[in-house]
Amino acid sequence: MFKNAVEKINKFYDLDLSKNTHADEMFDVLHEIIKFDSAAIFYLTPNRLSLEYGKNFEIFEDIKISDKLSENIYDENQEILSDEIKKILNISIPGFLCSRLSVKNATLGILIIERKENEFSFDEKLIFKTCAKIIANLIKDLELSKVLKMQVKAMEEGLIETHQAYETIKKQNKKIKSDEKLQNQFIANISHDLRTPLNSIIGFSEALAGKLFGELNSKQQEYIEDIRISGIRLLGMINEVLDIAKIESHTIKLNCSIVNLNSLIDEVCNILKPLLEKKHLQITKKIDTDIIFTADYTKLQQILFNILGNAIKFSDENSEIKIEAYKTIKDIIIKISDYGIGIEKKYHKKIFKKFFQISKNNSSPEASTGLGLTIAKEFIKLHNGQITLESEPNKGTTFIISIPHITEG
Repeated sequence: MFKNAVEKINKFYDLDLSKNTHADEMFDVLHEIIKFDSAAIFYLTPNRLSLEYGKNFEIFEDIKISDKLSENIYDENQEILSDEIKKILNISIPGFLCSRLSVKNATLGILIIERKENEFSFDEKLIFKTCAKIIANLIKDLELSKVLKMQVKAMEEGLIETHQAYETIKKQNKKIKSDEKLQNQFIANISHDLRTPLNSIIGFSEALAGKLFGELNSKQQEYIEDIRISGIRLLGMINEVLDIAKIESHTIKLNCSIVNLNSLIDEVCNILKPLLEKKHLQITKKIDTDIIFTADYTKLQQILFNILGNAIKFSDENSEIKIEAYKTIKDIIIKISDYGIGIEKKYHKKIFKKFFQISKNNSSPEASTGLGLTIAKEFIKLHNGQITLESEPNKGTTFIISIPHITEG
């Protein structure tokens, strides 16, 4: 068994978690080494375990834990209290393994695997601990900052009371923030440099598609359209990366002007027209005339682009997308509805989290940053608005945006 583990364990180092936000590949490698039925990674704050990654795992809400268990998980000198964790997770099957995830004395959370038929062997337990250390290092670059922010927030709410804990987390967070600043600046620079040539690609493909340089045969027309669609998708992804870098570095601000909502919606639909045509989707609009108010035009455009883009992605071919907009006494209301796969209620809050994605028809998610809804929500918050959704599996999804009037035109 150890020989097999040594051969398989190197596969962990070939993974790129930034391209797979569900960490399915990480669990797949672990499964090749140790057979299990379900697995989960919980992040730790002083009084809660929060499920971040799961495979065949049925718990979705945060789990409140006792001070004793919290201290035990944080203390690397103690054996983790597996029986107590089984109890709070209501697990009764024979096979259960649990290990803390730590990087340089900073505890991120715990890794759990379960097996229904039989217990894990002594060799499997040893190999599992080794795998847990590797997995902790794999996710540290993506997640350490996030975990520490959770811990600091909990600390500020009075959940960490000892001076020693305060100082430890404060030092960890200071280093992370310094690293984040450099990372965000790098991302912003790269994203900006990529947009210029990509805009040229989209522009020239549109010129060719419009036959400005001569007629095209059917195959050439098809290829040009593919270039346009791929360019639009890639530009959207680059814009999302640039936007999230600005949001996290707190450098993003509103640049308000008078906005005509009817014109804005028409412009976004026109940008996404190639994607709509490729799936033969029909846009139905029900928009009050002359909805004019003050807002950041570019950010509203990005909000609609992201949400409508999702509606296109998760809609079946030859279906319909509805856009409704109207003005109330206090708010501008925009509703975007599709008749696609829908979203289970347990995911309604999670879909706004950074990098969270839902697969379509149980397949791998389409190419995406997993940032679109996160950015949309942040931009709406900048306008003192809110976004909610109504959705059920196989019955489609409606996103509802409400933005207060700043001034009326």
